[in-house]
Amino acid sequence: MTTLLRNALALVLLFVSSSALASETFVQGRMALRACEYASSYEAEVGLSYRNYTLPWGTSVYLVYGWGGSAKDGSNPFDWANTQTLAVSASAPYTWSTTVRETTSTRSGSTLLTHIDFVWKVVLPNGYEFYEKGNGSTWGYYTANLSQIQESPCASSPNFPSTPTSLTVTSVEKW
Repeated sequence: MTTLLRNALALVLLFVSSSALASETFVQGRMALRACEYASSYEAEVGLSYRNYTLPWGTSVYLVYGWGGSAKDGSNPFDWANTQTLAVSASAPYTWSTTVRETTSTRSGSTLLTHIDFVWKVVLPNGYEFYEKGNGSTWGYYTANLSQIQESPCASSPNFPSTPTSLTVTSVEKW
């Protein structure tokens, strides 16, 4: 391999690896048992952050998300329930963050929410938009499993008594 070819290959690898690391997604979650005397429901609070150093100033970011789970007996799995879109505020340079809450189960309910499904909708200042989902598939998305959250003590107030736990984010390919 010639020196010129080796240098060209190193340059190509640099560009490929730096573009793959251009965006990052972070998710943290915590859960609280509500109505302590009756243990009537669990509520999850999930903080999501998107960072991309290549985006120009004036870019708008939206979180498109839904919840996934199944019946309490594990049957009838589902994804993307209660889909919503939120405008996300900048929390630091090149970083956008938001927090969402949802009741994941109730004592009398028949479903259990086990994960959050989401994509980042990015709108550039010139109006061009794209979806950041961690893969190149047509209908792909990110998912974060809520089972990684430690069980928390009961909290009757709207506050959460535990500290957030970092959740593993998985990119789901869907064609």
